Amino acid sequence: MAIFGKKSLPEKKRENLERARESLKAGQVQVSHLPLAIYLEPTSVCNLSCPMCPVAMGVSDYQYQEKFLDPGLVEMMEEPLTSALRCFMSGGGEPFLHPYFMSLLELVRSYEPEIIFNTNGTLLTGEIALYLVKLSINTISFSIDAVSPDTYRKIRKGAELERVVESVILVQDQKKKLGVEKPYLNMQFTLMKENVAELPALVQFAYSLGLNHLVIEPLSPVFSFDQTYQDFYQKNYVPPSRELIQTLIRLRDQAKGRLHFSSHYLEQKNPLLRCLQPWINFGVRTDGRVFLCCGSPEKMGSLKGGDFQSAWNGPGYQKFRAVIASGKYPEACRRCLQEGRSPWFNSDLSGQ
Repeated sequence: MAIFGKKSLPEKKRENLERARESLKAGQVQVSHLPLAIYLEPTSVCNLSCPMCPVAMGVSDYQYQEKFLDPGLVEMMEEPLTSALRCFMSGGGEPFLHPYFMSLLELVRSYEPEIIFNTNGTLLTGEIALYLVKLSINTISFSIDAVSPDTYRKIRKGAELERVVESVILVQDQKKKLGVEKPYLNMQFTLMKENVAELPALVQFAYSLGLNHLVIEPLSPVFSFDQTYQDFYQKNYVPPSRELIQTLIRLRDQAKGRLHFSSHYLEQKNPLLRCLQPWINFGVRTDGRVFLCCGSPEKMGSLKGGDFQSAWNGPGYQKFRAVIASGKYPEACRRCLQEGRSPWFNSDLSGQ
């Protein structure tokens, strides 16, 4: 994922990017820059019951009293959004369930960050597809964990593969009509024991739909430390065997010249310079709670009863920056580091 060329950035964003990189390099605890990547969780509910999802499992950390993000919380983020380069607008639920999701997209777009979100693709209509294309959303990731209808039905409980394919085609048709390249369309495939047999057909499937990027990822142990989720992870995780790696390399070769291919299974795990997240990330849950990243249980404050700066330079962020800058990673971070996710995710923003 590439950011804007520095010369093409609005001055405010360019200056913020440069200050953030200096702050990260120095390991500053209290910072003068604003986040580069903002995460806004539109909803904590979903219309599906996927077995690997903490929301569907009923994990307490993902059960919020407020199910939909209040637009007022987004308005409170005007200053950081104006300086941010990227905004992820998805989280534990299906974003199109938010009654005002399109309005939220339009509001965030007015601040000119890249906009990226994930969807299961079951609620997208022709009208929505046209709106997304006209709004020039940067990237839409469709969560598609199988290419055969029967396997898909077992994993994406409550959905049909045919309906998701239809949604992708709706967006592609509108892009062709308007003669534009965006949104870029990704296929996010979470590898589990139940769908490992689907691997050989993935590249051709993604290519046939004109998708830009195929992402094959392992189940992650860091999404929740709840025992229910951890039990599912241990039972269904597919380890990086020699056979699996060879299969993924063949898929990568098949994808060359057709679409972009990536997988953490194939990433070379270079030594970690420093986790980027405490200096570049700022996330907001539907209930206003502030979070650092998808794998940290640390408490970072709340926008309810507070404001952006009281969280961004508050005790939670300052403590975490100090710990990371010292090289003493908390126990909760170790599994993320073992996966090699932190050094690369949003790493183009860091300049490392």
